[in-house]
Amino acid sequence: MIPSKIVTIPSKMEKFYGKGTMLHPSIETITALVKTIPRGSIATIDTLSKRLANDFDTDVACPMRTGNALKKIAEHYSIDTIDYKVPFWRVIRTNKLVIKSKNYEFSASLLEDEGFRLLYPKSGVIRVDVDTNRLFSF
Repeated sequence: MIPSKIVTIPSKMEKFYGKGTMLHPSIETITALVKTIPRGSIATIDTLSKRLANDFDTDVACPMRTGNALKKIAEHYSIDTIDYKVPFWRVIRTNKLVIKSKNYEFSASLLEDEGFRLLYPKSGVIRVDVDTNRLFSF
């Protein structure tokens, strides 16, 4: 288990986030937070990152590391081994696209099972048609 780590915002990222501290969240930290998203709700990587930054008292949580951790969580499960206590499919990109992973079509089908409407604007992309009252805020 690799713990979450707080670092200084790298100079190449200061133009996006300014100076300060950045959280590199662990998979375990993200998993615990994802477990709090209720059925029928959906969260974005951005809201998840903001909550993590707040919880760890940093200026920002690295959205790339957060997204990569979510992919790893999703890819850990297959249809046969899914743990429904870790609803990784309920986290989408800020632009409302399903997070691309090896089994993102499966994630999309789980969202559809929860009543979300899916759109297929171009090949290989799945967008969730979600209104703001179903967006989960941590």
